[in-house]
Amino acid sequence: MIQINLIVALLLIINSSLCSNKNNTTKELTMQVRLGNTNINYTTMGKGDTTLLFIHGWCINSSYWIKQQEFFSTKYKSIAVDLPGFAKSTAQRDNWTIEEYSKDIIHFIDHLKLSNVILIGHSMAGEIILECALTNHPSIKGIVGIDNFKMIDVQFSAEQYEEMNGFIKMLKNDFRNMAPAYAEQMLLNSTTPESVTKRVKSDFAGADEQVGFSSLSNLIQYTINEKKKLQNLNYKLYLLNSNVIPTNIPGLENNCKNSFEVIEINATSHYPMIENPEGFNILLQKTITKI
Repeated sequence: MIQINLIVALLLIINSSLCSNKNNTTKELTMQVRLGNTNINYTTMGKGDTTLLFIHGWCINSSYWIKQQEFFSTKYKSIAVDLPGFAKSTAQRDNWTIEEYSKDIIHFIDHLKLSNVILIGHSMAGEIILECALTNHPSIKGIVGIDNFKMIDVQFSAEQYEEMNGFIKMLKNDFRNMAPAYAEQMLLNSTTPESVTKRVKSDFAGADEQVGFSSLSNLIQYTINEKKKLQNLNYKLYLLNSNVIPTNIPGLENNCKNSFEVIEINATSHYPMIENPEGFNILLQKTITKI
């Protein structure tokens, strides 16, 4: 009986400890960070001297980082934001540019008084963290791109440009159908788990049409000057990129004046953080320790 009571007591203590830790390290808040016209929803977990700030890609949301937040919250303060116009974040504006999103992130950092921030940006957010880094903000410690900057210096044919222009026109006319079709054809592949495919396509179809179309159009415009921006970057660029579509290493060598490092993720689609979170987290941890 004594042994049974002791075991029960230990279990109660462990359970109480787990509940206490969860309550202390995990919370979700919605807050206003820009003079009444922008609300940025974010989740925060853990504590630490270093903040990992996760920023999602086009037409998805902060929940794509949940496995990373859970994994890294034991060592770091881990924050994932919904970009304005996506998911639960809102903004009263018509300007959905990379530059404007960068201002959102810088204001967010300042509002929360974050320090030693490592920006981790997926897809479109790679350009956002690049633009943030170009401000040389004293709180930014480093940047990590996830499956981006893969086509630097790649030359496209006239036919490819024509196809891209045609897609943009179709996206503008029929966003609900063309956005998920684009995800299926260009960002996912035959080996992508069905649950991932369904999730991404559903999020694309459910995104705000104006924000989705405008942000992608502005992203394309931003890439015109992307090489010059990389040349002005004062941080080492770390990239965790899927090797299904190879990264053009010579292009990065020609334009990253302060060095770069590409860590390949084997055989995942454009969404390694949800397709293979365990393997992704290990590679990201190795990258963070280098910063």
